This record gives sequence, structure tokens and C-alpha cells, in this order.
Amino acid sequence: MLIEITLFGVHDKVQTAIDRLRLYEPPDGYYVAFSGGKDSQTIYHLCKEAGVKFDAHYNLTTVDPPELIYFIRQYYPDVIFVRPEFSMWQLIVKKQMPPTRIARYCCDKLKENGGQRRFVVTGVRWEESAKRKNSRAMLEINIHSKDKIMLNNDNADNRRLVETCITKGKHILNPIIDWTEDDVWEYLNSRD
Repeated sequence: MLIEITLFGVHDKVQTAIDRLRLYEPPDGYYVAFSGGKDSQTIYHLCKEAGVKFDAHYNLTTVDPPELIYFIRQYYPDVIFVRPEFSMWQLIVKKQMPPTRIARYCCDKLKENGGQRRFVVTGVRWEESAKRKNSRAMLEINIHSKDKIMLNNDNADNRRLVETCITKGKHILNPIIDWTEDDVWEYLNSRD
């Protein structure tokens, strides 16, 4: 549920996410990494509710489902479509193999190049991975740490609320990191 009663009182997850967005808002606005999925839609609408400055970007992979492209264009017309330097097919030829779960070169080349020197907002949630939920604290910022996140990889087990991606030159905010899938659906359904 979006409202939880805890030992310390009532916890409103929507307001907490909005507060997180407002707390870290950069002067140039956020770069919202938008996939068209439920988590991205939630982030998009939370940014609107928070009244923060942002621009949303969808990184084309060149193997995108046409229905998804139509959906984004119809319901999120202000989302900026980013075209890649190379198509998926060109990358496969260049790497001499298709991408795999272990060799995820496609994400690095097709999805994670945006937002350099920006504060990026994603819809990453701990619940998406069994290890994520208990692996890190809510807020950890230590740019001198040896275990800092180096890539903006959605499948990393140690995602946190605020991250620094040294190789991409950006900071990353995950305001719904502690939400469940039910929370996301409840939020979207309550906002039509």
C-alpha cells in the first residue's frame, strides 16, 4: 500500500518520493530515463506532481516493439526520443555475438549514454531483485568508495537511492527504490 502504518506512524510513500525529488532537484532539472514501462510512468508522474523541472528521454534500441513507441508518442508526447549511433544489428556484427545476460554491451551502447553530466532519475526498485532489497542502505554517497557503482546497470544488486556513475559522469536518483510492484500499480491506477 502507498500508505503504511509503522511503529513510527503513518508513512506516505508518494509524499516520500515527491520529497526525494524536491530535495535533490538540480538547477538544470532532472534527466528522466523513460522506458515506457510502469516504473518509468510512475517516475514521470511523480516528477509532475512534485513540480520539479525535468525532461524525459527514451533511448531507442532499434529493436523496440512498435506498440511501445506508439504508446509513448500517444500518452507521453513530450518524451524525447534519442537515436543511437549504431543499431542493435550493427553492434551484433561489431561484437561478433548477440548480447547476453552476462555480456550486456547493448545496454551500455543503446540505453545508458543519456544524461551525462546530469542528475538522472530512474524507476529502479529493490523488489526487482532478491538481493537488492537487503544489500544497501537507503542513502549512501561516498565517491571514494571502492565498491561504488560504476555503470548505470539496472540489474546491479546493490542499487541505492542516490548513486554516482563515474564512467558516465552523472548522479542517479531512484525515488521509488523502496516501492513494491503493487505500490506502482496502485499509484498509476489512482492517477488514471
